[in-house]
Amino acid sequence: MFDLTGNVAVVTGASVGLGRQFALALARQGADVAILARRKEKLTEVAKEVETLGVRCLPVGCDVTDVAQVQNAVQAVLDAFGTVDILVNNAGGGSCIPLEELPEEEWRKVLSLDLDGSFYCMKHFGKVMLEKGYGRVINIASILGKGGLKELPVIAYASAKGGVINMTRQAAIEWATRGVTVNALCPGFFASESNGPEAMESMNDFICNRSAMCRPGKEGELDSSIVFLAARESSYVTAAILTCDGGWTAV
Repeated sequence: MFDLTGNVAVVTGASVGLGRQFALALARQGADVAILARRKEKLTEVAKEVETLGVRCLPVGCDVTDVAQVQNAVQAVLDAFGTVDILVNNAGGGSCIPLEELPEEEWRKVLSLDLDGSFYCMKHFGKVMLEKGYGRVINIASILGKGGLKELPVIAYASAKGGVINMTRQAAIEWATRGVTVNALCPGFFASESNGPEAMESMNDFICNRSAMCRPGKEGELDSSIVFLAARESSYVTAAILTCDGGWTAV
C-alpha cells in the first residue's frame, strides 16, 4: 500500500526544511521527484540525497511568485518526466510584525509567497493533471490558518494560510469529478530554516503549554501524512484539512 513507484511528484520550497523532508518521504515510496526553489545550489544538494534512494530527481530553480517561472518549471518537469502526478505546494514563509506596524509591502510579500504561489502552481501543474484525469494536490497550510496565536504577531502568515485552507476546499470541489484530489496538510510547530534552533528554543515554553503532547514536531513525523495524501489509494479523500500538530488545535 502507498507505493508511489511510477509517479512523478513536484515539491516546491524543497531546498531546505519541510520541503526537503517531503521530497525524501515521497522518494522513499518510489516516486521520481522534481524539487523547486529559488536557490538552485541548495536544490542540487537535496537532489543528491533523493537520488540515493534509487529514484530520479530534477532540481528546478523557480520563484513561485513569478507566473512565468512557474510555467517554465512545468515545461521543465514535462520535458524530463513526461507527466505530473503529485504536487506539494510547500513554498512559504512569514514574519513577526504587529498588525498596526506591518508595512503594506511585507503584507503583500507574505501573501504573494504563501497564497499566490500556491495558486499559480496549482493552476499550471493542475492543468497537466486535469488533462490526463489524475492527480494529487497537497497544499501545505498551518495550524495558524485555523486559528490565531496570542504569543506571536503573525497576521500576514495566519491570513495567508487561512486562505490556503479555503482555496484547497474550493479547488477540491471544482475538480472533484475530474480525477484530481486537493487536500491541505496543517503542521504544528516544526524546526525549519525560519524556525532554527534559537527560534525553537525561544518558543519552547509556549509550544509545550499549547500542545497536548507538550513538544514540537520531530523530523519525519509529517512523512506518513504527506504519503497518505499523495497515494492512489486515497482516491476518496478530497477537501480534507489534515492536522499534524500533537493535539495543539484540540486543546
